[in-house]
Amino acid sequence: MPSRETGMTEPMGPGERAERTRARHLAIVAAGLMLLGGGIGAVLSYLQHSGARTLPPSWAITVAALYLVGTTIGSWYFFRRVDEVERRDHLLVSAVGIYFYALVYPVWFFLWKGGLVGMPDHEILFIGTMGVLTVAYYGKKLRP
Repeated sequence: MPSRETGMTEPMGPGERAERTRARHLAIVAAGLMLLGGGIGAVLSYLQHSGARTLPPSWAITVAALYLVGTTIGSWYFFRRVDEVERRDHLLVSAVGIYFYALVYPVWFFLWKGGLVGMPDHEILFIGTMGVLTVAYYGKKLRP
């Protein structure tokens, strides 16, 4: 980084190099998971636009396995690489997400059983939970 006094570049210290390596590894994991999610999303989009109501069994098993393996390994690798502050933030956000799901689903279920609303839509619940997780994460990160 250039020094203000001399204009020369100072060599990075070991902590700065470690942080740069950690950030690069996290970016690679995030990119890989985004590609995996994009591929799964493309398969689901194709199904929706082609009018097909089901996946061939081999595709269903492949997509499910990719999702499970990608999420499990990606999460494991992520939590090994992040610091304690980021880990705490993610655990807090995860708690917010599970509270949302634990509140919304039973209420919707009981109202459905009472004939007041339609059957719970698990796709809406999943997307809603992911939305709450996203808002909670950025709310935590952007709060002063």
